[in-house]
Amino acid sequence: MDNRRLNATTLVLYGFVGLWSLVVLIPIVFMFMTSMKTRNSMFMRPLDLPESLNFQAFERAWGVGIGQFMVNSVLVTFLSVALIVVISGLAAYALTRMQGGWSKLTYLLIVAGFAIPMQAVLVPLFQIISGAGMLNSRLALVLPYAAYGIPFTVILFYAFFLDFPRELEEAARLDGCTRFQTFMRIILPLSGPAIASAAIFQSVFIWNEFILALLILTQPDLKTLPVGILELQGEFTADWPAVMAGLSLATLPLLLVFVLAQKYFVRSLAGLGK
Repeated sequence: MDNRRLNATTLVLYGFVGLWSLVVLIPIVFMFMTSMKTRNSMFMRPLDLPESLNFQAFERAWGVGIGQFMVNSVLVTFLSVALIVVISGLAAYALTRMQGGWSKLTYLLIVAGFAIPMQAVLVPLFQIISGAGMLNSRLALVLPYAAYGIPFTVILFYAFFLDFPRELEEAARLDGCTRFQTFMRIILPLSGPAIASAAIFQSVFIWNEFILALLILTQPDLKTLPVGILELQGEFTADWPAVMAGLSLATLPLLLVFVLAQKYFVRSLAGLGK
């Protein structure tokens, strides 16, 4: 009887997950289908399949500069994630090894920083960047992205380092390693799952971030991919097949990352990193 209930529960859960996956995939399939259509067929027959494999929308999207926008997004994402991982790893390791109440207080302040959304500080952040003369600079995006991503990543690394075997650290110290050498040579190489989880989670956020990039970047050769796709939208009308083609090109790198590292991606969403 228990096995029957278990099988029924499993069947219901799998059915719910399958239905939800279908709901999530429908917009993605519609986006790819629309990118293959002409402007007329998109509005006349929006739900029909494309009559043929028409890549003209991709050509128009690429002609706007999608390639350069993608390079800009890759640079900003890579630099931001590298900064986040390095600073968060050092901070989390120090907090887990510090003695006394200051470490807990600092950790609570970091957790409180994670609760502040970026949209709440957009106006003062823009004023600071503008006053520093950093508008239209990749660094003006990298630094805020890193500042916003560090609290969550510290929380992720903190949980990982708390359970890290102390015997390995003691053995390294007996061999003459300093605290920093122990972190770089022992702890960091064995923290691959946590680093991958943090990197994937932050990459997805930074790759898709739009509002701050829209405010900071106005030069076409510096725009990131989400902002650059706006070039396909005019004042009174928009080339929707080309917009969908641009969004399809923007989605492909994330899909590739998910396929190659889906195990770490799922763990990053669960906040485990182990």
